[in-house]
Amino acid sequence: MGSADTMKLIGDAFVELAAHRPVEKISVSDVVSASGKNRKTFYYHFEDKSHLIRWIFRDDMARTLRGQFEENQLVYESETEGSMPDLPYYTFKKTGIRSLDGSQFVCALATTLQEKRGYYAKVLRSNAPDSLRAYLIALYTPALEHDIDFILSNRSLNKEAVRFLARFYAGGLVTYLADRLADPSIHDILSGIGPFDNIIHDSIEHEIKEQQFRRVF
Repeated sequence: MGSADTMKLIGDAFVELAAHRPVEKISVSDVVSASGKNRKTFYYHFEDKSHLIRWIFRDDMARTLRGQFEENQLVYESETEGSMPDLPYYTFKKTGIRSLDGSQFVCALATTLQEKRGYYAKVLRSNAPDSLRAYLIALYTPALEHDIDFILSNRSLNKEAVRFLARFYAGGLVTYLADRLADPSIHDILSGIGPFDNIIHDSIEHEIKEQQFRRVF
């Protein structure tokens, strides 16, 4: 069994355990026992349970993205400590000189979360520093910073303002989807979004135009 297959086996075992007990009650020993592997194998692939949870999301998201987008539209992390450079996590789709379409990415993210809805509703409840929710905000903030730099083109905006916009929209998206997942009365977590499916990038573009206009006048 290859490394990827072993990781998938361990990940599947954790998801299955999470279907029957609180996530915080699941130990590495439980995962090892359920997967049929040993602790040495677990720690060869994962630093801890939080790392496993992050990897499960990244693997699920990569599968969704690769099934819906062309390779040249996929975004990967640079190879740094703790990164997963072999798994796409975002998309970059231009619609104009300074315009981007992020609607299909939002749909892909929602699809990924809904395919394992019970599991993701549980793991996204926590706001702890090592939680999946915190990880997603940290993951998508730099991606949106890059998008903002593209929308800016040759216009200027200080780095703190760019960071604010990116974190604001990353946090808003993750929190919105997590809250919708946790509501059993909502069948489709993107229901109602309709004509606002590209609201993040449309809003960023609008705010940048307004900011530039105010600077001129």
